[in-house]
Amino acid sequence: MDWQDPGRYVFDPPLTREEWAWQFLRRNPAYQADYAWFIATWRALEADYGAPPRRDYFKWKQDPRAWRPESELAGCTTETCPGENHQVLIECWMGAKWGLRKFPPDPARERPSVEDELAWREAPVTVVALVDGLDPWLQHHPARIALGFDLSAPLGEQLEQARMMLLSERRARERSGRLGSRRLAGAAELWTVWLRLLDGVAAGMAPQQAGAELGLDDPLDALGQARRLAERDYRNILLMSE
Repeated sequence: MDWQDPGRYVFDPPLTREEWAWQFLRRNPAYQADYAWFIATWRALEADYGAPPRRDYFKWKQDPRAWRPESELAGCTTETCPGENHQVLIECWMGAKWGLRKFPPDPARERPSVEDELAWREAPVTVVALVDGLDPWLQHHPARIALGFDLSAPLGEQLEQARMMLLSERRARERSGRLGSRRLAGAAELWTVWLRLLDGVAAGMAPQQAGAELGLDDPLDALGQARRLAERDYRNILLMSE
């Protein structure tokens, strides 16, 4: 895609939450590499044992190529990635790793069908009760904050104070542009620029030069936030209001 042509980034109809999440994930080099390995392996298995639904599933499951170690997946359980002998079928491995319910789409596909191809697993909501100020979970993330509590003092008043502090801080970060919109419509324009920035850098353009062409004041910060969405936060888009 020609990142310098804004017309190539006009989506009609507008992207849904599910499709915005896909736009960032498909630009993730790690997903692209996983998909390239997966689809080559899948096609080799199909050549040997037939394609679903007529494949010889018994022989397919006996082939070591059809499995990946369960240990490669964080938080893997029988529910999230069912398998056998601490192994997970490669299609389940892709789904559990990248948050997909159906056959993983080709990253070259710009707009897979949400109804038939692009089905997301429920986005995880992480609740952190207590975070050390140096904890890597913070990572200078504009949407994360750490609060401390005194357990020897009454908790009710502290929790109410924490609630007010969080609301105030969220409003301040939204006004400053650090947090971004919590509504899909409010974020679409900025995300479109980020998609172009990712594509420009992937095409070999220096971030500062691409950012200058796109009118970005801080291209490196924008690139960091765009990469964060592509690498790990893309499913947070599914939690936003339409």
